[in-house]
Amino acid sequence: MLNPPPEEYEDRPTSEASRLLMGGPVVLVTTTWRGKANVMPLAWHTPLSSKPPVIGIAVEQSRHTADMIRHAGEFALNFPKRPYLHHVQYLGALSGERIDKFDALQLATFAPTTITSPLIEGCAAWIECQVVDTFDIGDHVLFGGLVTAIHVDPRSYADGRWHLGADEEDRPLHFVGGNVYAALDRALEARVPRDFEAPERVLRERIEEELELSREARERREEQLGLLQREVERGNIVDVDALAAEIATGDDPPLDLSKGVILGG
Repeated sequence: MLNPPPEEYEDRPTSEASRLLMGGPVVLVTTTWRGKANVMPLAWHTPLSSKPPVIGIAVEQSRHTADMIRHAGEFALNFPKRPYLHHVQYLGALSGERIDKFDALQLATFAPTTITSPLIEGCAAWIECQVVDTFDIGDHVLFGGLVTAIHVDPRSYADGRWHLGADEEDRPLHFVGGNVYAALDRALEARVPRDFEAPERVLRERIEEELELSREARERREEQLGLLQREVERGNIVDVDALAAEIATGDDPPLDLSKGVILGG
């Protein structure tokens, strides 16, 4: 016998399946054919193989980029940083068939090492690929790209993973849906029970520990925000930069900042 669905369970249309998979880094796909280069934002990508390294990208069949990749047999993935936020969204509204996107947005590029598709400056990482397989699936084309070269900005990517301690300007953009993006904020380290430990007990204790730490952080943050509120109401100068290190992340309660002078943003 199976348990009934939980009370908070809700049905959604099958078309939202792709939205549930969102959250990975958005990429700018570049390719070149007949001397013309093109670029488009893409969130539908996935590793397909590690040996050999193959990456799959799904491009809508009606897109000009799909035709270019078919003919060129190659593409590059550029991982834009935070400063490219508005560029990424705008590029999705342009057609490379009618306009030179690189010229329109004044995107600076540099030469790749194994293909001809240009690489975009100011990104967090770059992957060069040669197409090895193509599949028409529904309204999209799945291109399997053999990875031929990888380049990274060490300020954004280090020790085999994204650098979560990087400055906000050096973090990759993660597509959530629509015109909403996110950035990696902090690392959460998981603990796996050892062989002699009861997994259900260890995991329960770990969850309780995490909840307690979160509760303490929220209380400390609320206390600091309360101090800030009182200082502003008194008309005192508040150095936000000095206070920011003591305030944990989370949703800010509304603050009336009209009665004080604030330094440091």
